[in-house]
Amino acid sequence: MIDVREWLCGILKCNKQNVISPPNPLDEFNASEVNSMLQAEFPKAQILLSDGYYKTTTKKELERYLKYDLTDTWDYIPEYFDCDDSSYSLMGHLSNPDWGCLAFGIVWTKVPGGAHAVNCFISNSGIVYIVEPQNDKVFKCPVDWEPYLIMM
Repeated sequence: MIDVREWLCGILKCNKQNVISPPNPLDEFNASEVNSMLQAEFPKAQILLSDGYYKTTTKKELERYLKYDLTDTWDYIPEYFDCDDSSYSLMGHLSNPDWGCLAFGIVWTKVPGGAHAVNCFISNSGIVYIVEPQNDKVFKCPVDWEPYLIMM
């Protein structure tokens, strides 16, 4: 079935981020459950949760959204629009009435050779994924990464 809002947006060349349909299905976890899932995945990380409840959906639904989000198309500019700016931007784009309720946040992590900022997402099956806002890849956290701060 075609999503009329997405189809019209393609014709009108509008900002697709404002018209993509809400995720389906929406399940819910409370903050304690979200904290437990994040702590199990990232045991050394400090976790800051801002809400009492979080909605979640499938990895496929998030990837559908990422297809229309433009964050990955912007030029990387060291110190001015780099990894932290990309992760803030993607989280900001998801902060709208249809998608803002998701268990989606920002992760600061040590990586081989330095530090990096990415996003994270908890799927409806309770799997914690890393989301690279600079290329829209959704994957499990590599073993050589050491997340130390998560804000959701």
